Amino acid sequence: MARGSIEKRGSRKRKVKPVVLIVTEGAKTEPGYFNHFRTRQKNIDVRVVGSRTSAGETDYNSLIRKAKEYRDKSDLSSENGDTIWIVADGDVNYNNPNPIEKKDIALTHARKLAKQKGMEMIISNPCFELWYLLHFRYTTGFLKDYEAVRKLLVEHIPNYEKADDVFLTLENNLGEAGQRARKLEEYHLRNGRVLPLGITANPFTEVHHLIETLVS
Repeated sequence: MARGSIEKRGSRKRKVKPVVLIVTEGAKTEPGYFNHFRTRQKNIDVRVVGSRTSAGETDYNSLIRKAKEYRDKSDLSSENGDTIWIVADGDVNYNNPNPIEKKDIALTHARKLAKQKGMEMIISNPCFELWYLLHFRYTTGFLKDYEAVRKLLVEHIPNYEKADDVFLTLENNLGEAGQRARKLEEYHLRNGRVLPLGITANPFTEVHHLIETLVS
Protein backbone atom coordinates (compact mmCIF):
# COMPACT_ATOMS: atom_id res chain seq x y z
CA MET A 1 0.00 0.00 0.00
CA ALA A 2 1.40 3.40 -0.97
CA ARG A 3 2.54 5.78 1.74
CA GLY A 4 -0.28 8.02 2.91
CA SER A 5 -2.99 5.91 1.26
CA ILE A 6 -5.78 4.21 3.14
CA GLU A 7 -6.97 0.68 2.50
CA LYS A 8 -10.72 0.58 1.95
CA ARG A 9 -12.68 -2.10 3.71
CA GLY A 10 -14.06 -4.64 1.31
CA SER A 11 -16.93 -7.07 1.61
CA ARG A 12 -14.73 -9.83 3.02
CA LYS A 13 -16.03 -12.77 5.02
CA ARG A 14 -13.08 -12.93 7.40
CA LYS A 15 -13.07 -10.68 10.44
CA VAL A 16 -11.37 -7.35 9.80
CA LYS A 17 -9.10 -6.01 12.52
CA PRO A 18 -10.21 -2.71 14.10
CA VAL A 19 -8.45 0.25 12.52
CA VAL A 20 -6.62 2.87 14.56
CA LEU A 21 -6.31 5.83 12.19
CA ILE A 22 -3.78 8.44 13.31
CA VAL A 23 -3.83 11.79 11.50
CA THR A 24 -0.85 13.90 12.48
CA GLU A 25 0.01 17.54 12.07
CA GLY A 26 3.58 16.75 11.11
CA ALA A 27 4.58 15.19 7.82
CA LYS A 28 7.66 13.36 9.16
CA THR A 29 8.25 13.42 12.92
CA GLU A 30 4.93 12.04 14.16
CA PRO A 31 4.34 9.60 11.26
CA GLY A 32 7.89 8.31 11.65
CA TYR A 33 7.23 7.60 15.32
CA PHE A 34 3.77 6.04 15.06
CA ASN A 35 4.60 3.92 12.02
CA HIS A 36 6.78 1.80 14.30
CA PHE A 37 3.60 0.55 15.97
CA ARG A 38 2.23 -0.78 12.67
CA THR A 39 4.48 -3.83 12.70
CA ARG A 40 4.32 -4.34 16.46
CA GLN A 41 0.57 -4.79 16.81
CA LYS A 42 -1.26 -7.89 15.58
CA ASN A 43 -4.78 -7.27 16.89
CA ILE A 44 -5.28 -3.80 15.39
CA ASP A 45 -4.61 -2.19 12.03
CA VAL A 46 -2.57 0.97 12.66
CA ARG A 47 -2.70 3.52 9.84
CA VAL A 48 -0.82 6.81 9.93
CA VAL A 49 -1.52 9.86 7.78
CA GLY A 50 0.82 12.84 7.96
CA SER A 51 -0.12 16.41 7.11
CA ARG A 52 1.67 19.59 6.27
CA THR A 53 0.26 22.83 7.69
CA SER A 54 0.83 26.24 6.12
CA ALA A 55 3.52 28.51 7.55
CA GLY A 56 4.34 25.88 10.14
CA GLU A 57 1.30 26.82 12.22
CA THR A 58 -1.29 24.31 13.38
CA ASP A 59 -4.72 24.45 11.74
CA TYR A 60 -6.85 22.15 13.86
CA ASN A 61 -9.88 22.31 11.58
CA SER A 62 -7.82 21.24 8.56
CA LEU A 63 -6.69 18.15 10.46
CA ILE A 64 -10.30 17.30 11.32
CA ARG A 65 -11.30 17.68 7.66
CA LYS A 66 -8.45 15.41 6.57
CA ALA A 67 -9.42 12.81 9.17
CA LYS A 68 -13.04 12.87 7.98
CA GLU A 69 -11.92 12.53 4.36
CA TYR A 70 -9.85 9.43 5.12
CA ARG A 71 -12.57 7.97 7.32
CA ASP A 72 -15.15 8.32 4.57
CA LYS A 73 -12.87 6.99 1.83
CA SER A 74 -11.92 3.93 3.85
CA ASP A 75 -15.38 3.17 5.29
CA LEU A 76 -14.21 3.32 8.88
CA SER A 77 -16.86 3.02 11.57
CA SER A 78 -16.97 2.94 15.34
CA GLU A 79 -19.38 0.00 14.99
CA ASN A 80 -16.42 -2.00 13.68
CA GLY A 81 -14.25 -0.86 16.57
CA ASP A 82 -12.38 1.70 14.46
CA THR A 83 -10.99 4.78 16.18
CA ILE A 84 -9.63 8.04 14.80
CA TRP A 85 -6.96 10.08 16.55
CA ILE A 86 -5.80 13.56 15.58
CA VAL A 87 -2.32 14.40 16.88
CA ALA A 88 -1.47 18.12 16.99
CA ASP A 89 0.66 20.70 18.81
CA GLY A 90 -0.19 23.71 20.94
CA ASP A 91 2.01 25.66 18.54
CA VAL A 92 1.36 29.22 19.77
CA ASN A 93 2.43 32.01 17.43
CA TYR A 94 3.65 34.67 19.83
CA ASN A 95 3.75 37.25 17.05
CA ASN A 96 -0.05 37.39 17.16
CA PRO A 97 -1.94 39.62 19.61
CA ASN A 98 -3.29 37.70 22.63
CA PRO A 99 -1.64 34.55 21.25
CA ILE A 100 -2.41 32.10 24.07
CA GLU A 101 -6.03 33.19 24.46
CA LYS A 102 -6.72 33.00 20.71
CA LYS A 103 -5.07 29.61 20.34
CA ASP A 104 -6.95 28.30 23.35
CA ILE A 105 -10.27 29.37 21.82
CA ALA A 106 -9.35 27.68 18.54
CA LEU A 107 -8.41 24.47 20.34
CA THR A 108 -11.61 24.43 22.41
CA HIS A 109 -13.69 24.79 19.24
CA ALA A 110 -11.69 22.08 17.47
CA ARG A 111 -12.00 19.64 20.36
CA LYS A 112 -15.79 20.03 20.32
CA LEU A 113 -15.92 19.56 16.55
CA ALA A 114 -13.73 16.47 16.69
CA LYS A 115 -15.88 14.96 19.44
CA GLN A 116 -19.02 15.58 17.40
CA LYS A 117 -17.44 13.63 14.56
CA GLY A 118 -16.41 10.76 16.82
CA MET A 119 -12.70 11.60 16.79
CA GLU A 120 -10.13 11.95 19.56
CA MET A 121 -7.90 15.03 19.45
CA ILE A 122 -4.69 14.84 21.46
CA ILE A 123 -2.41 17.80 21.99
CA SER A 124 1.21 18.32 22.97
CA ASN A 125 1.98 21.80 24.22
CA PRO A 126 4.19 23.26 22.95
CA CYS A 127 5.12 20.40 20.59
CA PHE A 128 5.25 16.64 20.03
CA GLU A 129 8.88 16.46 21.13
CA LEU A 130 7.71 17.04 24.70
CA TRP A 131 6.58 13.39 24.58
CA TYR A 132 10.14 12.43 23.67
CA LEU A 133 11.53 14.50 26.54
CA LEU A 134 9.27 12.76 29.06
CA HIS A 135 11.03 9.49 28.28
CA PHE A 136 14.03 10.92 30.13
CA ARG A 137 12.84 13.52 32.62
CA TYR A 138 9.86 15.21 34.24
CA THR A 139 9.39 18.95 34.06
CA THR A 140 6.68 21.48 34.85
CA GLY A 141 8.65 24.50 33.64
CA PHE A 142 7.13 26.68 30.91
CA LEU A 143 8.39 25.71 27.45
CA LYS A 144 7.71 28.40 24.89
CA ASP A 145 8.26 26.46 21.68
CA TYR A 146 10.03 23.61 19.89
CA GLU A 147 13.46 25.16 20.41
CA ALA A 148 12.90 25.33 24.16
CA VAL A 149 12.00 21.62 24.21
CA ARG A 150 14.88 20.70 21.92
CA LYS A 151 17.35 22.48 24.21
CA LEU A 152 16.41 20.02 26.97
CA LEU A 153 16.05 17.03 24.67
CA VAL A 154 19.59 17.22 23.27
CA GLU A 155 20.91 16.59 26.78
CA HIS A 156 19.54 13.06 26.31
CA ILE A 157 19.58 12.67 22.50
CA PRO A 158 22.64 14.64 21.31
CA ASN A 159 22.25 16.53 18.03
CA TYR A 160 18.52 15.79 17.83
CA GLU A 161 16.79 17.45 14.89
CA LYS A 162 13.12 17.44 13.95
CA ALA A 163 12.15 14.35 11.91
CA ASP A 164 14.99 12.23 13.32
CA ASP A 165 13.82 8.64 13.89
CA VAL A 166 14.57 8.08 17.57
CA PHE A 167 11.97 5.39 18.33
CA LEU A 168 14.52 2.73 19.26
CA THR A 169 16.24 5.18 21.60
CA LEU A 170 12.94 5.89 23.35
CA GLU A 171 11.33 2.46 23.33
CA ASN A 172 12.66 1.10 26.62
CA ASN A 173 11.43 4.20 28.49
CA LEU A 174 7.87 4.14 27.12
CA GLY A 175 6.34 3.25 30.47
CA GLU A 176 8.20 6.01 32.28
CA ALA A 177 7.07 8.56 29.67
CA GLY A 178 3.44 7.59 30.23
CA GLN A 179 3.83 7.91 33.99
CA ARG A 180 5.39 11.36 33.66
CA ALA A 181 2.69 12.52 31.23
CA ARG A 182 -0.02 11.44 33.71
CA LYS A 183 1.88 13.14 36.54
CA LEU A 184 1.98 16.32 34.45
CA GLU A 185 -1.79 16.18 33.92
CA GLU A 186 -2.28 15.76 37.68
CA TYR A 187 0.00 18.75 38.29
CA HIS A 188 -2.18 20.99 36.12
CA LEU A 189 -5.37 19.69 37.73
CA ARG A 190 -4.00 20.51 41.19
CA ASN A 191 -3.36 24.03 39.90
CA GLY A 192 -7.00 24.61 39.01
CA ARG A 193 -7.18 23.50 35.40
CA VAL A 194 -9.69 20.99 34.07
CA LEU A 195 -9.60 18.25 31.46
CA PRO A 196 -9.21 18.40 28.57
CA LEU A 197 -6.29 20.76 29.11
CA GLY A 198 -6.04 23.93 27.05
CA ILE A 199 -3.19 26.06 25.78
CA THR A 200 -2.90 27.86 29.12
CA ALA A 201 -1.47 24.59 30.49
CA ASN A 202 2.20 24.44 29.57
CA PRO A 203 3.80 22.00 29.28
CA PHE A 204 1.56 18.98 28.76
CA THR A 205 1.03 16.13 26.34
CA GLU A 206 -1.83 13.68 25.80
CA VAL A 207 0.12 11.27 23.60
CA HIS A 208 0.09 8.64 26.35
CA HIS A 209 -3.66 8.18 25.84
CA LEU A 210 -3.06 7.07 22.26
CA ILE A 211 -0.09 4.93 23.26
CA GLU A 212 -2.31 3.07 25.74
CA THR A 213 -4.62 2.16 22.84
CA LEU A 214 -1.72 1.05 20.67
CA VAL A 215 -0.07 -1.22 23.23
CA SER A 216 -3.11 -2.58 25.09
